[in-house]
Amino acid sequence: MSYKILILVPTTSTTELNNHSIIPSALLREGHEVHIGDIDTLNLHRSVVVCDQIRVSEEFAVGGDFPTLRRPYASAEEFDLVWVLAGTHPESGDDSFRLLWLLNQRVPFVNDAAALYFLNNKINLGAIVPPENLPASYVSNDFDFLNDLVESGGSRSWVVKPTDDGCGADVYVVNRTDGNRTAILGSATGNVLSREGRYGRTVIGMTKRHAAVQEYIPNVRENEKRVVIAGSTPVTGYNRHHPEHDHRSNATLGARFSALDLTTEEADFAGALGKKLMDLGIFYSGVDLAFPYVIEINMVNPAGLSYHKRATGEDLSSTAVNTVLAALRTAGKL
Repeated sequence: MSYKILILVPTTSTTELNNHSIIPSALLREGHEVHIGDIDTLNLHRSVVVCDQIRVSEEFAVGGDFPTLRRPYASAEEFDLVWVLAGTHPESGDDSFRLLWLLNQRVPFVNDAAALYFLNNKINLGAIVPPENLPASYVSNDFDFLNDLVESGGSRSWVVKPTDDGCGADVYVVNRTDGNRTAILGSATGNVLSREGRYGRTVIGMTKRHAAVQEYIPNVRENEKRVVIAGSTPVTGYNRHHPEHDHRSNATLGARFSALDLTTEEADFAGALGKKLMDLGIFYSGVDLAFPYVIEINMVNPAGLSYHKRATGEDLSSTAVNTVLAALRTAGKL
């Protein structure tokens, strides 16, 4: 069965070997009608959700820009399925998600718009992952609370990161003896003391910002894996190898990777997590796993297909998209 599918990405994307090119190419290869839409041009015209689009006529070549979208403000509602492969621009704020939500009321999504808004961040992992599989985690905009947490943590280390960012941005490891601890926690929570001290609260208003603080898992350096789950099936991914002098394992920052090696227990756990994600409207995700702990879950553009191919030469993109579509059919969404 073939479908008419809209892939939403920003036009600033290039066709490097990532999901923005791999997934549309795989869908086209499997006989589907594929259109690319610019997520940053979502608008509402006479109650119809529209965006700039182009129909894909051939698989993408690696390394070039996306073609010019020659159908401005075309209806985004005339599709069997929408696959969001990029976040909206920060300047768009909540309005883009409201438009995505409206579109999702009229067209099925691979990952539901509401789930992308509420779950694709560091705050709501507890809504997905069993408590025993989460490191001790806190989300707070209270510098004093977080500072006391680290101060009283003994020899434990803590990972401090933004609640909604990616690719290793502003991720730090701190402990009670770290000379930068208060500076890092202060910056993560909005530099309240310094900013209000300079300008005054009555001038600048509230400056607090939430940060996610998670207990550092000792085995993460030896056992961190990105597992890409399609439906409830772990289909691909990679082992993550931390640089010697960096606690971050993001391949975009130069960390090494190798072919995914899952134990039976890890594969079973990933499958169970996939079923929970499907119940929440997520049919394609990337789980950062340091078994038995889940570090993060990525729902918009989880890398894995390209790194698997680089490590092994094997292209699993058709397997991934076919597994996603089969799961959506079984769930009655297609």
